[in-house]
Amino acid sequence: MPPKRAASTRAAAKRSAPQQPPESPPSSPTESSQAPATKKRAAAGAPSSANGSAPKRTKKPSAGGLPDSPAAPSGNDTTAPESLPRNTELPESLHFDRPRHDDSLRIAAWNIVSLKSSEPKGLLRYIDAEDADILVLTETKVNEVPMHPKLTARYKHQYWGIGKQKSYAGIAILSKLEPKNVTYGLPTLRDADSKGRMITLEFENTFLIGTYCVNAGEGLKSMDNKIAWNKAFAEHVRQCDQRKPVIWCGDLNVVHDDRDLAQASKKWNKSPGYTQIECDAHRELLAGTADDGGRLVDVWREQHPDAVGHFTFYGWRGMCRSKGIGWRLDSFIFSERIKDRAKECEIRHECYGPSDHVPIYCDVQGPL
Repeated sequence: MPPKRAASTRAAAKRSAPQQPPESPPSSPTESSQAPATKKRAAAGAPSSANGSAPKRTKKPSAGGLPDSPAAPSGNDTTAPESLPRNTELPESLHFDRPRHDDSLRIAAWNIVSLKSSEPKGLLRYIDAEDADILVLTETKVNEVPMHPKLTARYKHQYWGIGKQKSYAGIAILSKLEPKNVTYGLPTLRDADSKGRMITLEFENTFLIGTYCVNAGEGLKSMDNKIAWNKAFAEHVRQCDQRKPVIWCGDLNVVHDDRDLAQASKKWNKSPGYTQIECDAHRELLAGTADDGGRLVDVWREQHPDAVGHFTFYGWRGMCRSKGIGWRLDSFIFSERIKDRAKECEIRHECYGPSDHVPIYCDVQGPL
């Protein structure tokens, strides 16, 4: 989901009201997943209308205006299908029997909440089972490059992006392939924390961009930061795409439309990751209208056009996993001209437990 996973304060629910699942979609406790606080009651002595009743207030549009965006809820709120796994711990035995294409490379991405906390919950079992050629880990929360023999044995080339804030954000790309160049953060964004949110690897034929995108924050209080990030990121993608095709993956902290989250009508323009400002910016980026860039394609959606309720994030609070209340915040985005190189893009629905996200992977026709 969008923000960080730092523990956020809980709003006290009225005793008489049934407990509701959280409505915000943060990717981490640090970026709170709680919905904005309710409005305060009108103060005594407020002006009233001629008939003695309180005057009607004009409803102000929030976070981007009226719900005229293509991303706005259609009224068909949903949860994850009952056919999808709802386990809360990683299965003891993992075996992925999907055959790889002979000429393809496997790229996997996972928001792990924290390298330290996810490892004892089965992180390495997943890494062994997936055996991806390139692994993008987001929200690692490491403060220095870890010396990890098991990871080093599998991945000779490791790139760890660490921001300025301690135990916050963080991203790593672990690769069996050596890139030509590596860039940490957004070159045009003067924010040291962007180094803990994005890494770009340049290969011979493509750019691979891994992200843990900025979250708009609890109560949308960090929307200005998100807007600045979106602008700088769109410029970076455009510059890369003009040179070589782009493969972008990781935690995007935004959904495309109401198919990609549960209870959409409750969250529109209220929860980070599902506001008109964010969704329209994401749509413009993909359409190529942001910074005059080339068109990009969400290859998971391209391969699953009718899928509804297939989520990659289920908040730990409120029993969201067992209730099927989630968000599809993680995906693979390709430059349109190479979208056919995405041979298979899937969500590892069963791999929940080490994190409140599940992994995603894409088999890409090589070479990179």
